[in-house]
This record gives sequence, structure tokens and C-alpha cells, in this order.
Amino acid sequence: MITRNDIDEESVVINPGKVMNNSNAHEVTKFIATLQAEGCKNVIVDMSQLEFLSSAGVGSILGAVGRAREMGGDIILCNLSKKVLHILEVLDLCGYLTIKENEEAAKEVCAARD
Repeated sequence: MITRNDIDEESVVINPGKVMNNSNAHEVTKFIATLQAEGCKNVIVDMSQLEFLSSAGVGSILGAVGRAREMGGDIILCNLSKKVLHILEVLDLCGYLTIKENEEAAKEVCAARD
């Protein structure tokens, strides 16, 4: 189950849970799209609980990044495990994605965009 914690009117922290794969990636996509439709420009994805990220999960993130950047915001990933970070490194996405060590650093990115 995806949880959310609003920071302000344009920024929110979500936690997608333990797994982002074919069975739930569409839920993450829909959840973020709903936030964006409500005017949320910046979405911090707290991956502290994430144990498995499939290609469908990566696709969900990439689609959300494109929409967020069109709105003048971003999707900021934080608290990645070494395993999840390795997946993104192998896919050569670390230069494209905004990745921060922890939630506080991610919130600083949001504050700088406001």
C-alpha cells in the first residue's frame, strides 16, 4: 500500500512499499498522476522499504519524471538500498534521475524549486 505525507501544496513524500513490479507499478503510476493532477509538482519517493524494483517499476518512475519536469517539478528518489541503486546504475539512469541520500536532502531539492 502506498502511503503519502504532504510537505506543502506542491510537494509530497510517498512510500511505495516493499515491491514495485508488474503487479503494482500501475498503482504507483496512477497514484503519482493523481497527485500531479492535484497540482503537486514535486514527489519524493521514499524507497526505504523497497526490496524489489522490476522493469515495470522503473518504467513507472520514468513516466512520472517526464510529467513532473513538464510541470516544473521533479520526482526525487531517496533512501535507496544498495541493491535498488545498483539496478538504476546498471540501467544508466542515475544521471537522469534525481537521487538523494535521505528525505531531508530530497526536501531541500523541493524547497529550491519553490
